[in-house]
Amino acid sequence: MDEIKNKIKNVMNKPILTKQVKVPEMGFSEYFIQHTSLVPETYSSTKKKVCDADDSLDGSDPSLAKHKLPDEEILESIEAVYYEEDTEAGLYELKRLTEDGNEFNLETIDRNMKVLRQQQKVISKKVLQLILDQRTACTSEFQDIDETQKKLQESVWTCQKARSYLNYAKQQLTTSSLEILAAYRKREIILNLLQTLRTLKQIKMADQTFQQLISRGEYSAAIKCLLDTKSQTEKYKQYHCIESFTQKIQDTLIMTEVQLDEVLNSLTSEFDAKKYTKLQEAFMLLGKAPIAMDQLHMNFISSIHSTAFSVLKGYIATTPGSASSPGTPQHKLLFEQLCENIPAERYIDCLINLCKSFWKILVCYHQIVLWHQHNPLTAVHEVAETEISHDEYVHQKLKKGQFRIWNDIQAKICLYINSSRLHQLKYEHFIQALSIMQRLKKVGLEFCDEPSEKLMETIRTQSVEFFQRYHRSCLEEIALFVDHEAWVQITSFVSVTQLQEYKTVKRALQRYKTNNVKDENRILPLLTNGNGNGNNNNNKLSDNDSVSVHDADEQSSIYGSCGYFLRFSEKSSPFDGGFDEAMLEEDILAGIADESSCYYSEDSDDCGDVSDEKNGNESQLIINNTSLTVLRCIGRYLQMCRLLYSISPQIVLCMTELIDYFMCAVHEMFTKDLNVPGENLYSPLLAKNLNRILDEIIPKVKKWPPSFGMIEHDIVDPETVYGLAKRAIAVESCICLLEQFQQLRGYLDHLMAAAASDERQTLDEYFTNAEKYARDLRKPVYMCSMARVVDLQAVLQAMSKVKWDINQISSVHSSYIDTIHRAVQTFAMRLEQITTMAPLPREALWDSLAHILTHTLVEGFSNAKKCSTGGRALMQLDFTHFLSLFDLISGKKFPEHTAFVEQYVKAYYLPKDLLEEFIATQTNYSSKQMTGLINCACSNDKKTRQKLLAMIEKDNKNGSKENILT
Repeated sequence: MDEIKNKIKNVMNKPILTKQVKVPEMGFSEYFIQHTSLVPETYSSTKKKVCDADDSLDGSDPSLAKHKLPDEEILESIEAVYYEEDTEAGLYELKRLTEDGNEFNLETIDRNMKVLRQQQKVISKKVLQLILDQRTACTSEFQDIDETQKKLQESVWTCQKARSYLNYAKQQLTTSSLEILAAYRKREIILNLLQTLRTLKQIKMADQTFQQLISRGEYSAAIKCLLDTKSQTEKYKQYHCIESFTQKIQDTLIMTEVQLDEVLNSLTSEFDAKKYTKLQEAFMLLGKAPIAMDQLHMNFISSIHSTAFSVLKGYIATTPGSASSPGTPQHKLLFEQLCENIPAERYIDCLINLCKSFWKILVCYHQIVLWHQHNPLTAVHEVAETEISHDEYVHQKLKKGQFRIWNDIQAKICLYINSSRLHQLKYEHFIQALSIMQRLKKVGLEFCDEPSEKLMETIRTQSVEFFQRYHRSCLEEIALFVDHEAWVQITSFVSVTQLQEYKTVKRALQRYKTNNVKDENRILPLLTNGNGNGNNNNNKLSDNDSVSVHDADEQSSIYGSCGYFLRFSEKSSPFDGGFDEAMLEEDILAGIADESSCYYSEDSDDCGDVSDEKNGNESQLIINNTSLTVLRCIGRYLQMCRLLYSISPQIVLCMTELIDYFMCAVHEMFTKDLNVPGENLYSPLLAKNLNRILDEIIPKVKKWPPSFGMIEHDIVDPETVYGLAKRAIAVESCICLLEQFQQLRGYLDHLMAAAASDERQTLDEYFTNAEKYARDLRKPVYMCSMARVVDLQAVLQAMSKVKWDINQISSVHSSYIDTIHRAVQTFAMRLEQITTMAPLPREALWDSLAHILTHTLVEGFSNAKKCSTGGRALMQLDFTHFLSLFDLISGKKFPEHTAFVEQYVKAYYLPKDLLEEFIATQTNYSSKQMTGLINCACSNDKKTRQKLLAMIEKDNKNGSKENILT
């Protein structure tokens, strides 16, 4: 219903369009009344009838008048169908009258008509009211129409006046206007001619301007000048004076490109950012920026080759027999031939100079990469899509060029290293070469993130050859020192860190200090270094070779957090100085391998001593000249491990060979005069390792056995107890050497982190067993002297004269015990004298003497043909008296050797079954001693004696128990 009302309002609000006639001013009522007169009579009469009907409706029907409804309710009671545009109201009313199926009823029709008339009246009133509401707007609209009509009349008058004026101007001013236009045209022609003359003059002067700009380095301005001149010559090519100049400009452009290429080539050795910026702008103007980038890379490659040749030619010897003699010009030699002709004494200098030259090239390229990162070409020349694609092309080209340039440098260095000179160098020069290569590898890693596997593999191959030769030379050096060793203690030695060879790894030894704690699991955290796999193949370099283990330490050094390209420039390099022998340690500090390489002076207190002093007494460290040489060799090996991490497992295992060779040499020299059988003197571990050394290490030495010239007199001199002091220094220096080597275990485990599992196991076994069998070496060496302290044969002869079949128990010991005591007392006095000259392991010496004397007593007891109860009591009395005085003189007790004699004597008292068990289980006694025991204990029982002797014979077949003194 609301929508229908709105429609009615819209209809009523529409302006009534009438014929546009001038209407006098009047009110809306007059205007409405005046226009209603225009309505046809038929409509008026009809309306009059309707009104009369309305009047009659209102007055004639008292019921309706009595219940008269408000207009709003009547309006709302109108059905919606009457508001539709295409509605047939008559048909609709007829259908309503016939809806109930009844015939027409006049009263119903009359009533409906009255309702419809009333509704019509309300609508008419409403429409009239709406019209009256729009009266003011209608009046305003008519006023606007009047004003518009006036303005139109004024416009018509203005146009007529303008046309009359134009007609007058056309007639009066035509001739003068043509004269003015002709003068203006002439003026313009003259100005164009002057401009043309000026342009031709500029074209003629363009070459001079171009040369001035080029001389000042304004390449982009010069190119722009040429291009502008070229475009001008195309514009004025109709002039004869320009024809010849056009070709000249084209030739100048070509020569300019050549000159720009020369300037671009000069940037490969000395980069200038301002000059490079101007060059890039010039090439952009020429439209040859991509071609210039390709040419730049070709210039770098060419610079690498020419630089390498020029550096090598400066170091080639000009001797008549060399390949560079006048008969063979240097420019015809290949690069490999030039490398082979470098003298050995100039090899390192040439390598350093070669690396410096390559460094300049790398720095220039690195600065070009940085320039393009901070100066995109799209910012210089705003040319939408093409420049963006060009930037991408440049960055891709530079990234690929880094790898190509580094591979070319790497190839040149590899050819130089493979010239069969590196592995022939001396140790100091070889270490310098390794330091240079490690720095070069770090440069490559920073330059293009390239691990330089080819370079490292070449170094590894050369290093393996060098180390094999060097290791043999070290063994020969130790052999030479052994031959000339005086076996005197070096009292000034305190720790390995005081040696010059350990200064480069002093911090590493402090960091990986183990304090002699044998923690089997301490290597596990290190296994993630290298390849992260302990079972890698050592014949190949790992991806993180050397760097993976050491770079983290380097970051904590002074310059470790800054790369070489930040610390150095093309005027300085990582290869400046620091490689001479005097500055080797400080040079390695600069960041080659790890923080371990930090140099410390002898007065430095920053790094604690690695080795723990034994019981706080420095004098107990027994080191002689040869063992000190072994430690120095190990120190040099550690330097090589730090620079050659890929072969460090092999180097570490070769350190053990140096120690093993020294121990074997000591054994060979100081056990040759052993005058008693030594089967019971060697532990299974000592015997096994001595055999291993003889089979694996001794064949690497040219001269074996070592010479006895320096000790030949001492080992036969009774006054020195047959060289006891020298024997002690020799054996104890082996033990001290191993103790010092044990202090390095933490760092050695660090170096073995990337080794194969069998190599790590070999090293662990060595640390576990070496010190044990080194201490076992004491007995056979000291026994050579201890076996001569007492005249053993005289003691055995005296014991053989003792009657062991006595019937009564004696209260006095036998005389041979006094002989032994006198000899022991004499030895104790000489031991005190010798100790003042050299430190001796008193406990080990007394243990060896107790060993030989107790075995002698058992041997004498076993020689008894018959033995009674009184004889066995005499044996116990003699041994008790011997033991009481021996313990008193030595100040020690030896329960192991005491039990050896007591068990043998007590075996005489065992019953048959226990005696059989004793013979079957005891392995410390020889078959001869067991036979003597059986004959005495079973003298009256032949059957038992034969049974036990059969057991002894059976044991002899399986493995005889030889007498220590036979």
